[in-house]
Amino acid sequence: MAPAVNEWNPKQVEAVPPVNPPESQSNVASQGDQARVLRGLMEQRRPGIIEKNKTSHCRTLAVCSGKGGVGKSVLSLNLALALAQSGASVCLIDVNLALGNIDLLCRLNGYWNLSHVVSGARSLKEIQLEGPLGVSVITGASGLTDLADCSEAVRKDVLGQMQELEATHDYLILDNGTGIHRSIRQFVTTADDVLVVTTPEPTAIADAYATIKSLSTIQSLEIQALINQCTSDDQSVKVFQQLKKTTELFLHTGLAQAGQIPHDMHVVQSVYDRKPFVLSHPHCPAAESIFRLAHDLLERHQTAGQQNKQESYFPRLWQRLLGEAA
Repeated sequence: MAPAVNEWNPKQVEAVPPVNPPESQSNVASQGDQARVLRGLMEQRRPGIIEKNKTSHCRTLAVCSGKGGVGKSVLSLNLALALAQSGASVCLIDVNLALGNIDLLCRLNGYWNLSHVVSGARSLKEIQLEGPLGVSVITGASGLTDLADCSEAVRKDVLGQMQELEATHDYLILDNGTGIHRSIRQFVTTADDVLVVTTPEPTAIADAYATIKSLSTIQSLEIQALINQCTSDDQSVKVFQQLKKTTELFLHTGLAQAGQIPHDMHVVQSVYDRKPFVLSHPHCPAAESIFRLAHDLLERHQTAGQQNKQESYFPRLWQRLLGEAA
């Protein structure tokens, strides 16, 4: 069986992850029985302890967008690396429903994901991928929504593992799918900070507004807009002002500006090379903007301190998932 953790290597042969597990065809029929056995063993284990009132120094940032193709996943990865370069311990979690590609963007090829933790096939530590600069990468986080169909013992075990993950990192960056799908909406609304990524394209702006509208009912949530692929500073200002005025007029809520990322061909090349641009071209315009964004996040985190920190992220998330399922 292939190892769950892949070391990042720029010379690694680029291979597409297999559609099926690396097992012979003759074993496929027995996979269902194996999964049931694993789940039975998991239910017999002593459940993990979820400390609902425990606070955490870890800061959670949900990155989302209204439509695909705006660079959300690329920015999430490079922001995680920029924070890691500052000395922070960062975990990047892919919450895309079925089309996650964070691992491919940094030359990792992982099959096991969080859905396998929920099914009992793997533990959380076994599915963690080690990315560049020691950033932890976890895929398939949308599988947490399947916990609603599991026993209480299984829920506590999985969520206990997630809480341990949070306790060992300074930042959790959640790369969410496009739009705010009902099944992953709570991942965003439970986060400490929310970043909505858009481009100057009219369709991207309209979809970004729709995303902001779906989140605006959460009064405690501060939504920030990040304008990507801008051709000038004036263009980014105009796009943000358009979003802000529309949000204030129709939603009666504020919108903060996270900044802008200029159009940069180094970003396009980094996707083809599968090497993040903050590493391959740290002085390019896009990388400099990412480093500024990371600096702002670090300053906000330091200023906020622990005085306004809520309880740990995953217990809060589970309470909202339960509310959504009710």
